[in-house]
Amino acid sequence: MRKFSGRTATAIIEFPSDMLLLIKRNTMPFKGYWALPGGRSESSETVEQTVVREVKEETGFDVSVVAKVGEYHESGIQDGIEYDYFPICFLVKVVRGEMRKQQNDIQEAQLFSFRKIPEPLAFKHTKMIEDFLAMRKPHPEKRGVQAGERRQLYFQRS
Repeated sequence: MRKFSGRTATAIIEFPSDMLLLIKRNTMPFKGYWALPGGRSESSETVEQTVVREVKEETGFDVSVVAKVGEYHESGIQDGIEYDYFPICFLVKVVRGEMRKQQNDIQEAQLFSFRKIPEPLAFKHTKMIEDFLAMRKPHPEKRGVQAGERRQLYFQRS
């Protein structure tokens, strides 16, 4: 069984009107799943450099890092491939460029409303988006919403 491991970086690219850019993967593991743009770090780069490079490669956008959303550990077996990644998720902003998806690794790229994120997402990307939403908005518990209902506020099945 093949195994992929290492440091990775993912990007939350927020657009106006509460939209988020996702890519549909064309590589294993998680081929055919929607995901945040990102990928594995090269040995000579920081994770911040990784996220900027990967977003450029996958989407055509030049971005700058705004904030770190969190650090994660992703491991498991998917599509016959074992993976053990240590991603850091960043909020990034587009500074220039036009959307053009990478031809080989990406099936498509699309904007989604935060209220209509497709499920399931690849890896722990749902958790990363939830953590981002918790960072940017007041906690639903403080508005009288029960913790178990929080996920339904942000995610709906397509």
